[in-house]
Amino acid sequence: MTDSLLRRAQHSLAPAQRRDLEGLRDLCAQDPVATVVPAMHLDAALASGVVPAGMWVVRRRSGWGRETAGLIWASANLCAVVPSTGDADADEDTRADIAAAMVGRLSRPAAIVGEADLTLDLWGRVEPWWGPVREVRARQASMVIDGAVRRVAPLSAPELHLEAVRAAREDDYDALLPACVHMFIGEVGYDPMRHGRTAYEERLRYLVRAGRAYIQYGVAEGRRQIVFKAEVGALGGGVAQLQGVWVHPALRGRGLARAGLAAVVEAVRRDHAPRVSLYVNDFNAPALRAYEAVGFRTVGTFATVMF
Repeated sequence: MTDSLLRRAQHSLAPAQRRDLEGLRDLCAQDPVATVVPAMHLDAALASGVVPAGMWVVRRRSGWGRETAGLIWASANLCAVVPSTGDADADEDTRADIAAAMVGRLSRPAAIVGEADLTLDLWGRVEPWWGPVREVRARQASMVIDGAVRRVAPLSAPELHLEAVRAAREDDYDALLPACVHMFIGEVGYDPMRHGRTAYEERLRYLVRAGRAYIQYGVAEGRRQIVFKAEVGALGGGVAQLQGVWVHPALRGRGLARAGLAAVVEAVRRDHAPRVSLYVNDFNAPALRAYEAVGFRTVGTFATVMF
């Protein structure tokens, strides 16, 4: 990192312009599962003609001009899209320049998320400026289902009075919010209602209005409540990324996740995108088994650096 600051950089970060959008979308299309988050924002920009402030282009010097070498989405989370050139030395220089530009031009995000090799490499370069880190999850399975969904019935439990999995409506919000908060605390490690409540609730309401939050009611702890839920957290480039998969703690181990996921995947394919993806910590063996049982397969490795 220090060496990159002492030489003339061949790469720079510049705010994306409308003329960049088509090329950036083509860049994401090289790996649509790994790039679903920036692709989502590119799709919105192409539809509206408004380029969001978090969209940055990696430009490489080429003769007297510049060519596009990558993309950085920098908002609450930072996602980098920088395809390899096949030349290890050239890739090293590219990443060094990008890291230096990130430190100089961007604010530290809440997390860096994306393809593991690139994410961890960039983190290692910016750590002296952006550290300390709260947690690094270095190996997360990036999974996709693009074949037939395997229908998996939950264990027979008539006392649960399970209702069908469906898209949440606005009148489900008050029941959905506690389930989402419980999942968030367990997964991320802090309470979003104490840190950023307004943004968290606005995001959840948006997903509900967009038909991207899925729920299942049943009886848990003696009362009717949501027992399974999942959201389409990112949607772009023909890929829907599931996030927030959760089963009520009192009902885990009964097959609700497998049955619920199968229903969610079918609904998402019908209503949102033909390919459904997600990523999961490699140490979460029960979740991995549930996803594989439905038909998800591992196609890559993600990493998440949380500040």
